[in-house]
Amino acid sequence: MHPTTTPVPPSRVAVLRFRPTRPVVAALPYSLAVTAFIMVFDNATFWQRGWEVFDGNLRQLAGWGLAVSMLTLLTLTLFGFRWLLRPMAAVLLILAAVTSYYMDSLGIIIDREMIQNAMLTTVTESKHLITFDFLIHVAIWGLLPAAAALWVKVRPTHFFGNLWRWALTIIVTLAVFTGALFSDFKAYSAVARERKEVLSSYQPGAAIGGAARYAKMMLKAKDVTVAPLGRDAKKGPLISALAKPVLTVVFVGETARAQNFGLNGYARPTTPELAQRDVINFTDVTSCGTSTAVSVPCMMSNLTQDGYSYDRSIRQENLIDVLHHADVDVLWWDNNTGDQGTASRIVEPRRMTAMDDPAACAEGECTDAVFLNPLKNALPKITRDTVIFLHMIGSHGPSYYLRYPKAAEHFTPACQTPEFADCTTEEIVNAYDNSIRFTDQVIAQTIDLLAAQSDVVPAVLFLSDHGESLGEDGLYLHAAPYFMAPETQTTVPMVMWLPDSYRHAFNVDRPCLDAKATQPQSQDIVFHTVLGLMDIQTEVRDPALDLMACS
Repeated sequence: MHPTTTPVPPSRVAVLRFRPTRPVVAALPYSLAVTAFIMVFDNATFWQRGWEVFDGNLRQLAGWGLAVSMLTLLTLTLFGFRWLLRPMAAVLLILAAVTSYYMDSLGIIIDREMIQNAMLTTVTESKHLITFDFLIHVAIWGLLPAAAALWVKVRPTHFFGNLWRWALTIIVTLAVFTGALFSDFKAYSAVARERKEVLSSYQPGAAIGGAARYAKMMLKAKDVTVAPLGRDAKKGPLISALAKPVLTVVFVGETARAQNFGLNGYARPTTPELAQRDVINFTDVTSCGTSTAVSVPCMMSNLTQDGYSYDRSIRQENLIDVLHHADVDVLWWDNNTGDQGTASRIVEPRRMTAMDDPAACAEGECTDAVFLNPLKNALPKITRDTVIFLHMIGSHGPSYYLRYPKAAEHFTPACQTPEFADCTTEEIVNAYDNSIRFTDQVIAQTIDLLAAQSDVVPAVLFLSDHGESLGEDGLYLHAAPYFMAPETQTTVPMVMWLPDSYRHAFNVDRPCLDAKATQPQSQDIVFHTVLGLMDIQTEVRDPALDLMACS
């Protein structure tokens, strides 16, 4: 008898026979292919800026591009020895896709400060940058190429064979890099020194370099000993003579740019409420940085913009410490990304939530109206000289439409999505201007609350941390490196309110202040002016930077 066999269905035979063959390539061609993909598909802005800088000279652009491409190949080779090559390729492909999206669509450079911002931001703030377009871009130009890079096999060799090929690849890569660079060293060195925005747009090199510098900065900041500052601080004779406590409210604004502030002559009425109150408006104020992570610590320090660094700022006490030394109560209320390490040494920052005012948080995120009810409730309990810092969410993008309630939407149509590509420039500006107008409303209502109090001597200072780009020259949002940041990101509004009770108590020279309001100022004045507002005497208070010194 012959054994019987069960026939296999034709469809199953086809399935069993279909075994896709995984390509097998040597390490060097593999690395060159990954490098070429990244440089071609993830560096549109880099090539565009290079074309502009070299004025269309293809020979110079080719040499420059070859040198920078060798940096990508060198990174992949150095950290991709043997079995690490494919995982490293996948990481670089995904990273380049992420950074190229923000660079190409919003003009955002992922440098050290941007890495620092990302580490200090909140989930609520960062989620608006994870949009549908972003996910599609990363999937197409990052995840799919990474999957392909992991699927391809790299031809195996023994350890020593890998070692000498790895070392030889590094040597040749460095040689090609050097040769390309020196093919026109004068031109390329000038670009590297004077046109830093070109290298800053190189993906993923700018992000890798930024991450390395951030890690170095944080390692250097470990186990820091904080030096004392202003330990001689004491209340001056004017504040000591008052029968009532002095209350200064300092609004630490967010992303308000001077160009869209009605009081500065903007064509639109974005500050109608402040225009009706007797405020002092400073028309030419420069920020210390272009991001919260830089500007807020800089404002709180006695370091000027020229002398500020993260390392220097964390190694000494700041404004809040000096106020504490002078026996002034300090509160930090936050509707943003926290105190950036400036207040927590002295006070416990208070995070504003829907518990403080459900109505102000009814549309998903708390607007800055969340400060008003807690402030109203706190005023009757203030019996000591006090400074309250209110860290606003202000006009933080890209979701400007969430920074004000729908009922406060004055300029229409307003962009209702963080996907700027889905909105016209007019719609983006409308949403942004609505957020400025709502900031105006919050400050004005705070002024009204304080003006109605008879048990304190009040003062208000508002100053934004940095500005914002709304599409000018292809830039959006903020945090551009300061050397290349446009004025829209570095000029900010500043407003001061000093009622009659304050001016009489401290002999304020209003004409002098009005004159200073028309002169160039900067965030360098914050440390000294807040001390001046509270009449704090200390050697670290610099009259040249104290706006109240003319009183």
